[in-house]
Amino acid sequence: MKKLLSSINEIVSVLDSRLYIVGGWLRDRLLGRSPGDVDLLVEVSARSGSIAASMCMPKLQEAVHRLNGTLVVLDEGRGLYRLIVPAGRRKIQLDIDVIAEGALTENLAQRDFTINALALPLSAYLNGEFEEDHVIDPLGGLTDLRAGLIRVCGPDAVEDDPLRALRAFRLAARLEFAIEPRTLDLIKHAGRSVTGCAGERVWDELRMILSLRAASVLRQMDRDTRLLEQMIPEVGSLKGMIQGGHHVDDAWEHSLKVLEQFEGLWHSQDITGGLICCKEDMLPGAFADKVVDYLNGYITRSRTRLPIFKLACLLHDVGKQFTREYAGSGKYTFYGHHRAGVPVVRAMADRLRMSGREKEVLAALVGGHMDPLFLYKVHPPTPMAVRRFFKRVGQEVPGLLLLSLADISSTRLAAGREDEARAYAVFIKDILRKYFNERNVYAPSCGLLNGHEVCALLGIKPSPPVRRVLETLADARVEGKVKTKAEAEAFVLQLERKGEFESDK
Repeated sequence: MKKLLSSINEIVSVLDSRLYIVGGWLRDRLLGRSPGDVDLLVEVSARSGSIAASMCMPKLQEAVHRLNGTLVVLDEGRGLYRLIVPAGRRKIQLDIDVIAEGALTENLAQRDFTINALALPLSAYLNGEFEEDHVIDPLGGLTDLRAGLIRVCGPDAVEDDPLRALRAFRLAARLEFAIEPRTLDLIKHAGRSVTGCAGERVWDELRMILSLRAASVLRQMDRDTRLLEQMIPEVGSLKGMIQGGHHVDDAWEHSLKVLEQFEGLWHSQDITGGLICCKEDMLPGAFADKVVDYLNGYITRSRTRLPIFKLACLLHDVGKQFTREYAGSGKYTFYGHHRAGVPVVRAMADRLRMSGREKEVLAALVGGHMDPLFLYKVHPPTPMAVRRFFKRVGQEVPGLLLLSLADISSTRLAAGREDEARAYAVFIKDILRKYFNERNVYAPSCGLLNGHEVCALLGIKPSPPVRRVLETLADARVEGKVKTKAEAEAFVLQLERKGEFESDK
């Protein structure tokens, strides 16, 4: 990084300019954290920012050419650029803000939070003089860093960009900082709602919050501001909804506890060590690293499944508002609420401009979250039932099992029924083991005969009944009724003799 910044400094500084490192990279270095991408401020000797930007552009293009990078113009009028430079297997992103001489303090004051309104002369960093004494701090950001506080730079910070309200909670979750009371009050009473921002920008911020340990921050967001229901008004129907039965919490408190249950499971152990468990016997095993791979796997080019899974934890019961019926004795039923929730989360995904793949995964998790419990109630589940569950759900099997585990565990633990929670966890662990370690046994197809072979055996053309034969044969295989190809052929001929499917000879 230092070599790259030295090259940038060498190219641009000939303009009688001063370069500063600002923003998150500087903040994280001061906190002793590993910093990410770099924000650079280029103060050029000029009367206005637009003139400064035009003076700087040729040198930025020279930097792009020399570093084999890419220059993206974010806002030419304001002098905002992004330089993307290859660095081995990864790419380094430098956001560059070009300003006129003497505008440094004004520029810092217009930023979001004081801990991001710090500047370090690039020359000091390149000379190895990385100390607080060299940091330019017009708004008290260093004091807030030491105190662990998120504080706005000014009273109009949130009004200028309502998305900063979400960013405050993201920083609080990432840095484990507290949001300063006046800042929290400004967020709560902001005149402009985040709903006025582009849906994809809102989802980007929420997605990054969900990628962190989010439950406590979302609780605070919901308790102290209007942000959560501004983004996801669907949660309002869950608040105060009495459920009865196994549930001692209302539907919204239960949903938050499901997220807390999962995050306790996810963060309680060293994930890289390949072990996930919140209690003995809950999830550890040789397949735990595969669970991690599933949740951290990319479902789009740059986005993983984890934030979608956590959103499903919060919204898995959103369909209960449409299916609630009183069953007497203080109990309610919610038959089909998992299916009723699917169009709700699809509409929300469209509103937040999620990708098509993100929407499909979210809908699959919400719509299928009761399937593992249905499987559990047929105790013990037959191999045929397990095979059909695997086939019906596909690659989201681990997600549904984990979501159901968090769902049932949070309900039973809240009611003081720890034995029931443990028994269900043992069941989930067993199904996960079957999915990851015995997939060949529960494969969607029988593996002994294919469709062409069935047609040849029976002298028929490809037709829908052939698929039914293969399904029945697959069930027979997982139940141990057929083990060899010869036994499979005999089984199929027996089906034909019994007339259990109509052939198309």
